[in-house]
Amino acid sequence: MVYSSDKDTTKQKILVCAAALFADKGFTETTTRELAEAVGIKAASLYNHFPSKTAILEHMLEDYRTNNTDIFENRDVPQILRKNPTSGGILTCLQTVFPPDRAEYFLTVLCVLMQEQLRNPIVRSYMSEHFILRSERNIKAIIDVLKKLGFIRQDADPDYWAKITSSLFYSFATRWMLGIGDNKPGFIGMGMAELLKYTFDMMLEKCGTAKAGDAEPG
Repeated sequence: MVYSSDKDTTKQKILVCAAALFADKGFTETTTRELAEAVGIKAASLYNHFPSKTAILEHMLEDYRTNNTDIFENRDVPQILRKNPTSGGILTCLQTVFPPDRAEYFLTVLCVLMQEQLRNPIVRSYMSEHFILRSERNIKAIIDVLKKLGFIRQDADPDYWAKITSSLFYSFATRWMLGIGDNKPGFIGMGMAELLKYTFDMMLEKCGTAKAGDAEPG
């Protein structure tokens, strides 16, 4: 995205600094004075760009929604899964691509999403409407592709596995907020990618067919 004025540049700087502070201290704990100091402007000047701290968060979420792209929407999913009908192939289809020049910002916003979704109704609503439902939709579509390719049985229930996967996001966010990190052993110490891989491996084990062993390598 190209920003064409000093006002747009300042607005973007506010979003970047807000994301960092919200991820570090939390949305509620971050004050507008702290945010203004981080941006390098007077607190009153924030209101020239956003009417409130809540408006900053809402703009940040909309910015995240409209400026990152699911690989699922831009790649040949059947081709990926034909070559690699494993949990790794499924994860490849679910990867999100951030604009290279704003990747660090969007990764910080993702941290805000994970940390705030259980305590902030705005983020929780956003996660339910845009993040969780999109993920469930994509997983259902992936299962349908795997069925058509003959890698999982026709009686596999897309809704069941999509709901399990979406529940992992809440589980992961809870563990993140409680400070349960990857130094813990077993299931509870897994990161998000590991949890998803564990789930998809279980799905393929329970619902897979012998044909998966005949897939092309890679």
